Amino acid sequence: MLKKLFYIVLLLITLLLVASVTATKFKENITSFIFGKIVTKEKEDLIKDRKKIEFKHLSIYYSDSDSKLLPATKDSLARAMELNNSLFGSSYTQPYDLIIFSSKSEIESFSGLDYAIGINSPINNLFGVLPENKEGIIEDIPPLVWNYKSNIMHEYTHYVFTQKISEIGLINEDFPLWFSEGVAEYIGSDGESGFVLELGPKIVSFNELTTNEQWNKYRTDIQYDVYLQSEKAIHFLINDYGIGIIKKIIVETSSKGGFEEGLQSATNINIKKLDGFIKTLPKRVDTNESDR
Repeated sequence: MLKKLFYIVLLLITLLLVASVTATKFKENITSFIFGKIVTKEKEDLIKDRKKIEFKHLSIYYSDSDSKLLPATKDSLARAMELNNSLFGSSYTQPYDLIIFSSKSEIESFSGLDYAIGINSPINNLFGVLPENKEGIIEDIPPLVWNYKSNIMHEYTHYVFTQKISEIGLINEDFPLWFSEGVAEYIGSDGESGFVLELGPKIVSFNELTTNEQWNKYRTDIQYDVYLQSEKAIHFLINDYGIGIIKKIIVETSSKGGFEEGLQSATNINIKKLDGFIKTLPKRVDTNESDR
C-alpha cells in the first residue's frame, strides 16, 4: 500500500513540474487539475464575472459592455472555421474558450506580453482578443471591423494548428514560430494582405524567428514586420505548391524528425531559399531614415 502511494505521489509531482514548465510562457500559476486539464486561478478570475454564450464548439466569455461585438465575433469565427477546414482538410470540435478582453491592461496582465491584442493559451484551453475601438467595430467601420475579425481568425487558427499537429504526436515547439504565426496570419487576412501590403524597412532571416525569445525581440520593433514577413512566406509556399502544402509540411516534419527536413522533403527548398524570396519583395520606406 505504501509503495503504491509513493508512486501516486511521484506521478503527481511529475505532472506538476511539467505543467509548471509549460505555463512559463504566459506566467501563469497552476492551481488544480480537473479531468486531466489544468485550471488556473487567473482564468477563474477572468471568467467569473463575464457572461457566456455558446457558438458551435466554443464558449465565448464577454462583459456586458461588449455584447454588441458578438455578431462580428460569430461572423469571424464562422469564416475562420471555413478557411481552416480548407487549409488543413479537416474540422475540429474540441471545446475551447474565447475571451473578449475589456482592456489593454487586462490582456497584458493575463498573458505577460506587452502590446498584446490577441493570445492563445492551450494550457488554459482558451484564446483571447482585445477589441480596439469598440465603437468603430459596432458601427461597422470597415478597417476597424476587419482588424477585429482578423485578430479572432488569427487566434482561432492557433487552436486548429495545435489540434492538427497533436494528431501526429507533435507540439508547437516542433515548429519555428514564423511558420505557425505565418499560417495564422494567412487565415487572419483571409488570404489577401500578403499580396498587397509592403514589408517593414528591415527583414530578418527565418532562422532568427524560431523561438518565442527571438520572435519577441522583433515583433515590437517598428523597423520589422515579422507577422507580415511570415505570412508572405506562407503565401509563397501555397502559391507555388498548392493549398495542401501546409498539411504536407506538417506530416513530413513528423516523418523526417524535424521541421527543416520536413520543409525540404515537402517542397525541395530550404530556409535560405525562403530568405532569398523575402529579400526580393518591396519594402516600405522609412521617411526618417531616407531624410538622413
